[in-house]
Amino acid sequence: MGLLIAIMRKRELRKLKSNAEWQLHLITQSVHATQKSNNDLLQVGTNYESDSALSKKLQQRQYKLKILEEKLNERKAVIEVQIKEYTEEMQSCQSMIDAHIKDMFSYNIS
Repeated sequence: MGLLIAIMRKRELRKLKSNAEWQLHLITQSVHATQKSNNDLLQVGTNYESDSALSKKLQQRQYKLKILEEKLNERKAVIEVQIKEYTEEMQSCQSMIDAHIKDMFSYNIS
């Protein structure tokens, strides 16, 4: 019975890890897009005087993009920890599976 549970748990962990890796990929893409947008705003912002309303609006957008980038990086760190935890638990399940298989095929000759 333990063998079946370990196999099912490992399969579920594999799905969870795959989903987390996909989320990590999407967040990484979002961070790159945010950085690119912020760089574009920096280049555009140099064309205006620092006291103009448009320049202030661009600075506000840069600030909002920076906050978004920080939140994405925080979420990315959380997901990386989850992936590590999934990997460790999958290894634990695999060792349980190996132990059960070894027990099933070991013969005690007494």
